Amino acid sequence: MPDAFCERLSALDATFLDVENENAPMHVGATLLFDAKPLTLEHGGLDIERITRYTLAALDSIPRYRQRLAWVPGLGHPVWIDDDRFNINFHLRHTRLPLPGDERTLKRLVGRLFSQRLDRSRPLWEFWVVEGVENDTFALVVKAHHSMVDGVAGVALLQALLQIAPTATETPPKQWKPRPAPNRLALLRGEVKHRIDGIRKLSRFMPRVRDNFGGLAGVLGSGMKPAPRNLFIGDDVSPYRRFDWTTFDLADVKAIKNTLGGTINDVVLATTTGAVRRFLQARGTDVDEVEGFKAFLPVNTRKPGGGSTGNHVAMLLAELPVSERNPVRRLENVIGVTTKLKKESNQAGGAELLEDFADMTTKRVISELYIASMRIRTYNVVVTNVPGPPVPLYMLGAQMKAIFPLVPIMRNQNFGIALFSYNGCLHWGFNADWLGFPDVHEFVEDLEASFDEYRRLATAGAPRASLDHV
Repeated sequence: MPDAFCERLSALDATFLDVENENAPMHVGATLLFDAKPLTLEHGGLDIERITRYTLAALDSIPRYRQRLAWVPGLGHPVWIDDDRFNINFHLRHTRLPLPGDERTLKRLVGRLFSQRLDRSRPLWEFWVVEGVENDTFALVVKAHHSMVDGVAGVALLQALLQIAPTATETPPKQWKPRPAPNRLALLRGEVKHRIDGIRKLSRFMPRVRDNFGGLAGVLGSGMKPAPRNLFIGDDVSPYRRFDWTTFDLADVKAIKNTLGGTINDVVLATTTGAVRRFLQARGTDVDEVEGFKAFLPVNTRKPGGGSTGNHVAMLLAELPVSERNPVRRLENVIGVTTKLKKESNQAGGAELLEDFADMTTKRVISELYIASMRIRTYNVVVTNVPGPPVPLYMLGAQMKAIFPLVPIMRNQNFGIALFSYNGCLHWGFNADWLGFPDVHEFVEDLEASFDEYRRLATAGAPRASLDHV
């Protein structure tokens, strides 16, 4: 008989369960668009049985997707155990768009799917295969709970599902048997031992506190300072979502950074800042007086060999210069903010310190900080940018045309932005509260206008000093 199995969630992973409520589901996700022809049967429908077998085989390399949550009795900490009633057909679902299957209809469907919470009694993921998308396309809508994966771990999922070669390679799924879960007493003993061991390690932890004290103070200080109230912050998010997207040529993004300065992420933040300025100004805000508009920036802290599941991120807060009229100075200000966050403030080190301390003691160290941060609304918008593969990928011979990621929004937020680079393009996904942020498509148009402004400046190659009048 196989040994009992369970795996404790880290404090940060568990926090994404704690902060979730009925109106604010905490799954990450993406909408993947594929060429439908290689998987289309003679009658015109997709070969869903082949896709199902292929997905089941891919799960052999990502065992978390056959595991569900259990809870330590008395102490309430979550652990992963094998799901003894796992059924691929519950997780891989199949639907079709009504004619004409245009992009607008697909976005509405995706928003509806992303509105639905995952069933906590089962492995925390769903795939939706969507047929009938225009231009011989099908969509794969992917959802996985944030307690399972962060953005970088989501790339590992793509690696399991997709291939570089256009020729389809199919491996039969292996025989899988769930391992028995520990009994309640064993779960409790394991958690008590973990906490005792953590307390014993605290003396070795203190030098890290001294080394990262400035970063820790920065995290706590910025995390307890309210952001300005505006359309990006709500009192209570509704349970309904709109999802929108756009795509930029990555070569254009690189041309902007090479001409005007900064990194790709700096160009992303400056473009977002310009869009926020346009969006608020069109709705009557005196944008020249906006101060303290903050973006929540997840930063990857995963170490080499650190595993392909769970969360390894530090959460940084960057103040965006929305009041700056000049787009070049706006970019320069953004570069100054991100440079300080990365090199001077050491907030990433402070965030890691808090997370490690919570892992050794109790998840409440992190979860209570998150909940307090939501209560006082310490940021206006989430912006997360994940680098993806620079080459085309295929699933069973079907080329992936695009991938539009989703970041969840907290219970007091109205809007979140996620980006994913793939095959020479930068794909943006926008997650918005249906009621609190109904103008999401107008924001996308403002973002495109902001980017066009930077693209024209980069093309002109004008000296920065000559742009003061802009």
